[in-house]
Amino acid sequence: MGSLNKIMNADAADARLGPVVTGVPHAIGEGFSANHFSEEMFGGSMDPLLMVDHFVMTAPTFDPHLHAGISAVTAMFEDSVGGFLNRDTLGHNIELKAGDLYWLAAASGAAHEEKPGPGSRIHALQLFVNLPKRLKKEPARALHVGAAKIPTIASDGHRVRVVLGASNGLVGETGTPEEMTMLDGFLDDGGQFRHLLPEEQQAWLYAVSGAITIDVDGEQRVLAAGTATTVAAGTAIDIAITADEAAHFVLMAGKPIREAFFKHGPLVMSSADEVRRTLSDFAQGRFGRIPA
Repeated sequence: MGSLNKIMNADAADARLGPVVTGVPHAIGEGFSANHFSEEMFGGSMDPLLMVDHFVMTAPTFDPHLHAGISAVTAMFEDSVGGFLNRDTLGHNIELKAGDLYWLAAASGAAHEEKPGPGSRIHALQLFVNLPKRLKKEPARALHVGAAKIPTIASDGHRVRVVLGASNGLVGETGTPEEMTMLDGFLDDGGQFRHLLPEEQQAWLYAVSGAITIDVDGEQRVLAAGTATTVAAGTAIDIAITADEAAHFVLMAGKPIREAFFKHGPLVMSSADEVRRTLSDFAQGRFGRIPA
């Protein structure tokens, strides 16, 4: 019996795929609805991601607000209609369009406001990506990637936008604070796609619509729309994604940070004292002003 337990524990340790997690519906007023995921729902296997909201916004919902210790990322899906107005204390006043990405590395602190333009329907992901302690006090910076600059892997049965990082020989944007891959993929009926997850990277996969099957070294998970799973860091390994019907998926991957942090809403610092200092700095206007 002791030998059997050792074998079972070894198999569990070698397993790379996490459980299937269903997002939590979240709505604010009549202009914002989301499918919400947080790092607590994945027991740490979402790292470096802290939160993902798959949302639709049709009306202004959030007042200007502060971020610190993280990157606040908006990834616009291609079926968004109209513009998403983005203003921040770095002086940017940008209208994001369908398929764009905006990466605000808030670090020591930055405030922003995002709202749909008149008549717009914004379909997107909002992601909070943790920063390691060594980057949390760096000056804030931002990265805007226009849809036209995003390379696409297109073949029979699949079309995958390489928004960040690299996959199958194509390289997307690489200017994020830490190395990160983001794939925005579409599968036809019977379509399949493979991505090689590099050594020491962890992945988070989400079914935006349709249903997909994830296969990692013979281990499988089926994701219905609105559900997600993870692939643990380890040796480089192939992630195979297949669909029996048309499906839309997102894959995010990066090296887990594995550091303790203190979370206060959209502020994620190394200690409670750092959070208090950041809030004080913001109150005193040290992060600049959002453009009028």
